[in-house]
Amino acid sequence: MKRFLHLIATVFTVTGLGASQVLAQSVVDVSKKADSEWISYRDAYKLMVSFEKYGKSKHLIQNRFQIVIKDKSINLENLRLTLNAKSSVMNLGLDPLGQTQLPLLKAAYDENAELSLSPKLSQFTYRSRVSIQLRTDGNYEVADLRTACEQTLAYMQQVDSSNVSGKKCVGVKFGFDKRDSNASIEVRTPNQVAFNLPITDNGLIWNDSNNALRVSQFSFNGGTDRGHLLTRTTPIIIVAVIE
Repeated sequence: MKRFLHLIATVFTVTGLGASQVLAQSVVDVSKKADSEWISYRDAYKLMVSFEKYGKSKHLIQNRFQIVIKDKSINLENLRLTLNAKSSVMNLGLDPLGQTQLPLLKAAYDENAELSLSPKLSQFTYRSRVSIQLRTDGNYEVADLRTACEQTLAYMQQVDSSNVSGKKCVGVKFGFDKRDSNASIEVRTPNQVAFNLPITDNGLIWNDSNNALRVSQFSFNGGTDRGHLLTRTTPIIIVAVIE
């Protein structure tokens, strides 16, 4: 496993909400110029496989492959990512943040298949992103969210302990589609008090991303893990906030 860990580093980004957030990504941004319109599947595989080989608890988190577009005028909804192997072609759907679950295929690795973007772009980067698993019922126990944050922190400590030394989990951040006018998060405390978290329009999950979302942050309160959060609509992403 160690031979893969050098491919991952941690980055701290100061968000608009004033928290330092841990992100897992490639040790360097791999920029694709106009004369290089495809991605080596082998490089992408090496970037992502460390998480798969990580042996500690990770059932509440996920690691996704992300295309990052530098041109803010490009609509990610019109972008397609395709894995072109000798024996097959696989279309990999991108979410509004340019993320997808990259399949780890030995045959495609051995032949160094190509990942191509359509339409062609003049410049972009790709990286890995760690986030929290979404629930289909929209019901998130605070205890589970704290555990997911701790799992994220533990993974960061494994791949680059120097960047998370002295840091701790302070909360989680939800990102909803910017067009989701019905987005809301209701907090229900153990004594059945209910209130809604504020949602900020045009917020960023990551400072190095162009994707503005409707963003809301939930902060852990002391040592209690009781209570739960209810989302009215499905968020695009939930990330750990670590500072």
